[in-house]
Amino acid sequence: MKAMLRKSSLLVLVFAMALGMLAGCGMKPEDAKAYVQATLDAGYKEDFGEYTKITESTKEEAQKLFDSNIDTVTNSLGLSQFGVSEEMTEKYRELLKETFSKAKYTVGDVKETDGGFEVKVSAEPMQMFVGLEDALIGELEKKVKESKEDLDEAAITQLTVDILYDILSQRLAEVTYGDAQEVTVHVTKNSDGVWNITEADLQALDSALFSI
Repeated sequence: MKAMLRKSSLLVLVFAMALGMLAGCGMKPEDAKAYVQATLDAGYKEDFGEYTKITESTKEEAQKLFDSNIDTVTNSLGLSQFGVSEEMTEKYRELLKETFSKAKYTVGDVKETDGGFEVKVSAEPMQMFVGLEDALIGELEKKVKESKEDLDEAAITQLTVDILYDILSQRLAEVTYGDAQEVTVHVTKNSDGVWNITEADLQALDSALFSI
């Protein structure tokens, strides 16, 4: 039971938009800043306007990347192995999209380096996951005690999933943020000569934006 609670309550948000800037584009500091801004807006806000222009991609391509990322994060919750309905899984998927959309970041100064550019991003950590597991366990124990039925494991699992969703929804509606943290994002050329942001930097930004 405790393992199931931990699996359910610790949401791991990892985002990555895979398209880069074409190698033929002469990269300047302002271009690197615009690329980082557009990539974050596409990955978190589902705003593809500037991203498609900069990467010379289509809205359909960007949407496919975004949807794939949301699906990956939703699947990482392991809801299917707990027998969660498709309807509830979709509700979690929409909740994750809304969570992403409320990420708060500011793209700042750019420094040119030998290998590319360093772009400073100020990330304000979302507090909705802080203390989540304790809140979930506390509410679950309360509901189990209040129940007049003898709940089996399947019923408790369903109750856990429902409670977690309600807690997250309420916290998201009243979301608060911690002190801003500075994350350095590197824009460099990959082995194919295409400008992009490293996955490690995107994950570091993710960790800063979503305090777990």
